[in-house]
Amino acid sequence: MLLQRLVEYAESSSEVTPPFYARRPVRFLLYLAADGTPTNTELVDFADPGTPGQRFGISRWMPNVTRTVGVAPTLAADTVEYVLGWVAEDGKADRVAKQHTAFQELIRDWAAAEPDGPAPAIAAFYAGGHAPKVVTDQKWSRADVVAFVVDGQIATEHESAKRYWANVAAGRKGLGRAGYCLVCGHVRDLLKTIPQQIPRRWLPGATQNASLVSVNEASHGYELTKLLAHTPICVTCGLTFMSSLTAVLSDERHSTALPGQNARLAWWLVGGSRFDPMAPLDAPDLDDARALLATPGDGIEPGDDDLSTFCSVTVGGNVARVVIRDWVEMPLPRVKDHIRSWIDDHEIADWSGEVTQVRLTQLVRAAGRWQVGRGGAPGSWVNLGTRGEDRPAGLQHALLRAALLHNPLPPRLLTHVLNRIRTDGRVDPARAALIRLGLRRRPDRTDESERLTPTLNLDNNDPAYLSGRAFAVLDDLQQTVFRAANQPLNTTFAERYMGRAITNPRVVLVNGQRTSTAWLRRLRGPLRKPGWAKAYATRLDDIFAQIDTSRDSIPSTAVLAQKAQFVLGFHQQRAAMRAERIAAAAKKKNTDLPPASDDQPTTEGDAE
Repeated sequence: MLLQRLVEYAESSSEVTPPFYARRPVRFLLYLAADGTPTNTELVDFADPGTPGQRFGISRWMPNVTRTVGVAPTLAADTVEYVLGWVAEDGKADRVAKQHTAFQELIRDWAAAEPDGPAPAIAAFYAGGHAPKVVTDQKWSRADVVAFVVDGQIATEHESAKRYWANVAAGRKGLGRAGYCLVCGHVRDLLKTIPQQIPRRWLPGATQNASLVSVNEASHGYELTKLLAHTPICVTCGLTFMSSLTAVLSDERHSTALPGQNARLAWWLVGGSRFDPMAPLDAPDLDDARALLATPGDGIEPGDDDLSTFCSVTVGGNVARVVIRDWVEMPLPRVKDHIRSWIDDHEIADWSGEVTQVRLTQLVRAAGRWQVGRGGAPGSWVNLGTRGEDRPAGLQHALLRAALLHNPLPPRLLTHVLNRIRTDGRVDPARAALIRLGLRRRPDRTDESERLTPTLNLDNNDPAYLSGRAFAVLDDLQQTVFRAANQPLNTTFAERYMGRAITNPRVVLVNGQRTSTAWLRRLRGPLRKPGWAKAYATRLDDIFAQIDTSRDSIPSTAVLAQKAQFVLGFHQQRAAMRAERIAAAAKKKNTDLPPASDDQPTTEGDAE
């Protein structure tokens, strides 16, 4: 099914690579007139070491086929050995002569088959003896590529070149007989080997370019037979699905990968839809996500979307082998439903109290180690793929599957995030979103979606959640007391006790209640802030009253779900108090809380 869907995608897309073509850096261009006369005997050099991506020339779509030790020229563009017969210092003159002769023969055959294209001009160039006159004053290597430009057009980009090269390359890779193709179901000429390879840069973990289907050892094949004799794939399908897969893997609009995650996900749609399923998950803005959430309400779905199919493949590499880690084929309307559920399950209140969706890539980053900035500088996440990042392997893949397939999250992810919070002492919207997502997507969870809201839920009477809320109020109270007294505060209540409070809220909160009595007394007395003291006392009394009336008390040995509820309550209470202060500062509502401090949490480090 994977190969069939890749072929179907090629038939409906204009973005697929031409058969037996690949992007290659072209260093030199040789300009010819229509009669084959060079317009300049000196090669035009496009290599620029100072420009990113142009060290060896300009990247262009060029004829390409896997070459072994034999002489096998490509059409209208190749290395200086094939095109001009130049011999490098470490080259072999006899072999270069054979390569140069073979290239000229291919040009003559092309000119005879396609007389209306650029081929006759290039053939006339060689027949007129112009090749030995071409020079360059630049240092060159035997791997530098030369391409012809005839009458202002690069010859390899002409339709006649694409058409003729597909026939030539297919003949080199053909099995020499016809048969039933497993992909298209027709009787056609079959392949001996897969004609193209996927560049290793698109396959995390690969050390060489790789083929999607390969039987190059007798022990790998049926009845100890090498090549594709017992895996019949026709020439057309083999060319098409390799071009399609290379196209989607190399296109940022159709693929994604993060350093250190050892996988690359590629996706495409079959059926005509233009919907981008990744935009709501990782878009620079959230307009697409909000529009998607509103779609069920208006009851209107484009016809193409109803009939389209979403396909995705997750690949990795092992030396010269493609590793298929995951294959998904699903009706597009169901994928949209799953994305809506993903947004519902993870969106969270940010520092200002506004509900926001966190990018999927940011969720991956937030699962890693947080490093505090030095000398007052803002902190940041440890870079992806670097030593000591402490991110679960394959996390991006797991989150994508959860989003697209509505899969539960493994409990180990929730455990990992909680351990990172205990170690780093950092709770921010991205980590809170992971906590909420983990709670709502637990495999063993009961139906508690109504309680796990993105913003503060005053009706959630879970003792662990209430304990997190009380912890946030105590932390805010301490900072207010020291700010009012104009005293420096080296370590906040949350910074000192967060790790212990997550695992044993009872001990920390009992101690916090005792300490809060002294803090409230200072506000009422020496600091002359009785209104502030009353605001904090009321909030603490309300929260502890809810705990007292619940069936369970404050946890003393918290299990996984209780730890997560504690962190969620802490974040949402803190966000709610800050939102209340922001609204009061804008004169949109009244509050009895003291004004915000200058060191309120910011989004520093949350940016990508």
